[in-house]
Amino acid sequence: MRLRQRREEIGLTAVAAGRAVGIIQAYVSGVEAGRVKLPAHRLAQLVEVYELEADDAAELEKLRVGATRRGWWHDYSQLFPAEFLRFLGYESGADHIRCYSTEVVPGLLQTEEYARAVIRGGTTVIRLTEVERRVAARMARRARLDTDPAIRITAVLSEGVLRQQVGGPTVMREQLDYLARLISERPKQIQVRIMPFSAGAHPALGGPFQVLSFPSPRLTDLVWQEILTSIDIIDQSVRVTDYAVTFAETLERTLSSGDSLALIRQIAKEMT
Repeated sequence: MRLRQRREEIGLTAVAAGRAVGIIQAYVSGVEAGRVKLPAHRLAQLVEVYELEADDAAELEKLRVGATRRGWWHDYSQLFPAEFLRFLGYESGADHIRCYSTEVVPGLLQTEEYARAVIRGGTTVIRLTEVERRVAARMARRARLDTDPAIRITAVLSEGVLRQQVGGPTVMREQLDYLARLISERPKQIQVRIMPFSAGAHPALGGPFQVLSFPSPRLTDLVWQEILTSIDIIDQSVRVTDYAVTFAETLERTLSSGDSLALIRQIAKEMT
């Protein structure tokens, strides 16, 4: 992303950049999309062509070296498509996630039994033999809640998320109790706001999404969107801004933090 931004700043096309260092346009595009690994000598060539400062070059080299290390999610590469593995990498490096969900509790906030119920019942394309490995992967994601620095989460959940009895009432009550504990014990890290049915139409009505932000101010936000038939990482600044603004406006129409927690606890008690 940084290389693409710099190339565009100096007015170079991907074709021209590739020609300057002796590589094809597809290679440049692959690097910029995160699909192709960049060796040190190629990065040095691009740094020279792009006229980057020494500090920028050093930071990019650090990022390049980091990208060569295998993350925990690579152990599950046979289970998930490449785009989802990229998302897991971004999620692992993010410091704040803003998410809107219409039907299920976000993955980072799920209990093991709830996750198992979602995975077993959520799609017809998952083999039964894959279920436990997928559950393990989802629990591994949850480690980001406890790493230092821990990831922050701001979640807007439709009231339907609380009432959809995923796994049955016992599993659902355990999930809602867990959610309430997280909110109560980690108020600075985890904020969950409920969009009640009574709110009617609102800006995010239509589908779930996540906006991921990163520790470095030089790394722009990303949007992750997952629906029944497709998954997508969105990094175009205009589209990302649209999602961020939509989330902010939606958040304003939710119940307060206190009222949201009270509703979660109330519905949990109803799960008998």
